[in-house]
Amino acid sequence: MTEHLTNVMVSVVVVSRDRPTALLRCLTGLNQLQYLNFEVVVVADPKGEAAVARSPFADLVKLVGFDRANISEARNLGISHAAGDVVAFIDDDAVPEPTWLTQLVAPARRPNVAAMGGYVRGRNGISFQWRAQRRSARRYCRSGHEPETGHDPDAQRDDRHQDRRHEYGCVP
Repeated sequence: MTEHLTNVMVSVVVVSRDRPTALLRCLTGLNQLQYLNFEVVVVADPKGEAAVARSPFADLVKLVGFDRANISEARNLGISHAAGDVVAFIDDDAVPEPTWLTQLVAPARRPNVAAMGGYVRGRNGISFQWRAQRRSARRYCRSGHEPETGHDPDAQRDDRHQDRRHEYGCVP
């Protein structure tokens, strides 16, 4: 089973509304991913559809038209067009690191993992907007400290606790 999940098929869903330039920048980043077994499903308004149709990515993505301001419905539509065993979401104004998908999917090899997440850096590229969290059946880590909750209001100001999960023994 582990071998199969090493190269699991992933559907990356990108929802875009009123940001065709950002969408193309996102697709450029997705095109440079080091992970090989993935597809891109773009759910976009007419401006985004037109931008993708005129781009070098036109034949590389599944393009789904959607012209309502409802990101949940748009993501669900993207899921309905996804062929992958794993579905990953990325915002149209984000640009992934080349190893993003490799690192995101890596925990899927473990049988007790049902979902994965990662860090979201702020627009300045330094501070965190959102941080990944680890949930388990136990409320506390081995050391008795409560695991990180994911969002930390202080993370916008500094990264002093970046490795706290390791310090508390919450990460194997």
